[in-house]
Amino acid sequence: MTKQRGPSDMDVFEALYQRHKDMVFRTALGMLRDESEAQDLLQATFIKVYESRPKFDGDEDAFRRWLHRVTVNLSIDVYRKKKRTGALSLDRAVGKGFQPSVEPAHSRLETRDLALQALDCLDGKHRSVVVLKYFHGLAYDEIARILGIPQGTVKSRLNTAMRTMSARLMDPRTEEVSDAL
Repeated sequence: MTKQRGPSDMDVFEALYQRHKDMVFRTALGMLRDESEAQDLLQATFIKVYESRPKFDGDEDAFRRWLHRVTVNLSIDVYRKKKRTGALSLDRAVGKGFQPSVEPAHSRLETRDLALQALDCLDGKHRSVVVLKYFHGLAYDEIARILGIPQGTVKSRLNTAMRTMSARLMDPRTEEVSDAL
């Protein structure tokens, strides 16, 4: 008689994937702003999860923090590589398909597009804090644990990011670029 076993590694992995894939994708998309790259990063993240098979003894919060950290770090690596190779396109720099609108109904979309353009000007460490805070609604202490940095550093990076993004939004050249489109 064969002994009944618990769920296989693959069953556990599939359950983890189903439970966390949306969070990983949203984080990657927020960091990279490219759906195709976010899908690739989703796969790369879960390959890393499968290969490393972290042992968290059922500690879901610890696993989630670790998974956030892996996702953010891989996103930063992709962003740096693209920046080094000059693969950041003009479309991405000014926003894909950005069309200034004279209709008030589109003003919210314009504001969103401008904010995303400003987000693009941030480096990886500042972008990750903004994405975790505003895309995922995480608290400062949670972001600090995920990124492995002090809470004060989280606040400082967020403050710097907000000032940088505000300056980008107020820069008259930004308006000239969008008016030229």
